[in-house]
Amino acid sequence: MSLLLGEHGEAILYGVVGVMMVCLICIVCNGKWKHISPSYKTELSPSNKEFAHTAKDKYPTIESDDVIYADYKDTNFVFEDYVKAKDYTGKDITDDLKVFGQVDVLKKNIYRMKCVVRSNNLVCTKYVNVVVE
Repeated sequence: MSLLLGEHGEAILYGVVGVMMVCLICIVCNGKWKHISPSYKTELSPSNKEFAHTAKDKYPTIESDDVIYADYKDTNFVFEDYVKAKDYTGKDITDDLKVFGQVDVLKKNIYRMKCVVRSNNLVCTKYVNVVVE
C-alpha cells in the first residue's frame, strides 16, 4: 500500500479533492441550475417541465383518418381534400399544411403520406396511408 501511495499518492489525492469539489458544487447549486443556465436552453428544451406544461395544449393538430381509400383510376382524387389542420385555438391552418409523398391512382398500392403543420414554432406530424384499390 505504501508503494502505491508513494508512486500515485498525489494523483489519488487530486482525484479525491476533485470529486469532493464536484459534490460541493452540486450541493450548493441544487435547484439553482435553471437560474445559471442560458435562457435559450431552458425555454425550448423538451425536457423542461414548465415549457412542456405550457405548450402541451398549444400544439397544432392534423385531422384525418389513418387510412384513406381511393378508387383505382379515379383521376378526381385529391389527397388534400381529406386532411385538415387546426392550431390550438381551433383556427383552420390547412393552408400551412405540407404534404410529402404522392398518390398514383393508376397503380394499385398503399401510399404513405407525411403531413406536417407548424404553428407558433410547434410542429405536428401525421402519417396517413392511402390505399388505391
